[in-house]
Amino acid sequence: MKKLAISVSGMSCEHCTQTVKNLVIDERGVKEVDVDLSSKMVTIQGDEKLNRAQIVAAINLSGIYQAK
Repeated sequence: MKKLAISVSGMSCEHCTQTVKNLVIDERGVKEVDVDLSSKMVTIQGDEKLNRAQIVAAINLSGIYQAK
């Protein structure tokens, strides 16, 4: 399993964490998403098709959250 950690700014509540999770979960290769509001980190586990650039782009397209 491949694992990614992405910093995401703009999250301030549990609704934000669920929204970010929903933005990521349907991306190719994603199997599991954990969003930590206190550290503003999103941890993603998936298969070899997991693509960091695609996930960052999906989060950034929301216009609300900024992933790095």
